[in-house]
Amino acid sequence: MSKVLKSARMISLLTLVSRILGLVRDIVCAHAFGTDAVWSAFRMGFQIPNLFRRLFGEGALSAASIPVLTETLTRESKEATDILAGRLLGLQLVVLAGLCVVGEGVIVGLYWIYGDDSDNALTLTLTALMLPYMIFICTAAVLGGVQNVFGRFASPAAAPIILNVFMIGAAWLAPRVVPGGMHREIVLLAGAVVVSGIFQLGWQRLSAGQCGLRLPLRINIHDPNIRRICVTMLPMMGGLAVVPLSSFLDNLIAYWFVPERKGPAILGYAQELYQFPLGVFAIAMATAIFPTLAKHVAESDIPGMKAALARGIRVVEFEALPCMIGLILVRDPLVRALFERGQFAEDPEAAPRVAFALYMYAMGIVAYGVNHLLVRTFYAMHDAKTPLKVSVVNVVINFSINLVLVQTALREAAMGLSTSVCAMGQVVALSLLLKRRIGPLPWGEIARSVGRSAAATAIMALAVLAVDYGVDGSLRPLFRLVILVCTGGIAYLAAAFVLRCQEMREMLKK
Repeated sequence: MSKVLKSARMISLLTLVSRILGLVRDIVCAHAFGTDAVWSAFRMGFQIPNLFRRLFGEGALSAASIPVLTETLTRESKEATDILAGRLLGLQLVVLAGLCVVGEGVIVGLYWIYGDDSDNALTLTLTALMLPYMIFICTAAVLGGVQNVFGRFASPAAAPIILNVFMIGAAWLAPRVVPGGMHREIVLLAGAVVVSGIFQLGWQRLSAGQCGLRLPLRINIHDPNIRRICVTMLPMMGGLAVVPLSSFLDNLIAYWFVPERKGPAILGYAQELYQFPLGVFAIAMATAIFPTLAKHVAESDIPGMKAALARGIRVVEFEALPCMIGLILVRDPLVRALFERGQFAEDPEAAPRVAFALYMYAMGIVAYGVNHLLVRTFYAMHDAKTPLKVSVVNVVINFSINLVLVQTALREAAMGLSTSVCAMGQVVALSLLLKRRIGPLPWGEIARSVGRSAAATAIMALAVLAVDYGVDGSLRPLFRLVILVCTGGIAYLAAAFVLRCQEMREMLKK
């Protein structure tokens, strides 16, 4: 488990760099495009390739292939794993190219029906332009998963940095070099996304070569391991699709039901902020622990798998609880300090609406983190159907709640509320179903850990509220934010030390 924590720390560090650049990207884009319908159009267009990335790239295909690749490496040889990975990549490229061609045809049809509206026309144009990005990014993500099997996590974790660098550069340059206003400037940004995908793919191919992999591209659907991966992957799409599919539906509903087409733009800023800590700790831990869980299953070591999962949950909740409460407490100065300038500042409702949506999303951070671990545990046991069934119910409930609440005073913030509530329900359902499979986890140990972390979080919250009460109301949002974050961080670490939170000691070990 120490190796998993070491890998998770390294992934967290690189993910932190990527997330910081992601915030810089959103700051630059907020200055250039604000909450205008143009930015909503970009958000909608980017959702499609991003959804495929989560399903075919780092999502279902990686989750289905890592246990099989790990098993092949353990029981056969590196050469056999190399051949299997090459066949997997060859088949994926053919499937993605076909989907891209079909998708472009669908977009042409939609343009013919809805293209009379300028906002719809721009959204469909940007979607068509960025759709090929899914081929590059999905292939790069699978190459990253192959490297994970060999214990290499740095290159896959660093790849998103390339996307952020390209987008920051394009968003900064667009208003300066592209004439004709935001409708033309946003096209440059969409083009930068596609080019970044090519660079990410090249980066991962070079890194995979350093593992000694040749990855000969072949298509062999008769390979039993390829068939195993494909059969497992199909139901996995539903299990891992909950967050990205819910996010896509959130944006789609906000696009149609929130006035002035500002909903996706506002949700985009809120989602980036709540996903910042989620990506740094939860996804990092899930990525690092998955090969370990798969190895325990391959060795029929269920007690070892349960111990690894329990420890992962303890570490995730130790980080998730203060992040959840902290985001809620500092949401207003956070949004204003990061985004309130340029085009964003032109809309007086922008900051309060983004902060409110962030509040709703932040309430589910603990559930999001634990959900990632539970889903991958089922996948490590080669059970994709159970998360799929839970996911289908979850998406239906989430979609229904959204349709009702979006038409109330909550507007786009309704998406965050329903996403958080459904995530909590999914964790409960998966926990009960997992208990049937492998017996109870050491919940007493987990509960004691959660209790200590909750106590430390409560101390942190009281310290932040006390300091915020005494802060001058006219203080600039950035200074107020720095004061509150420093107060909260120091208070939580001190409380965790006094309460002897074991997770903090484990995370600080070299």
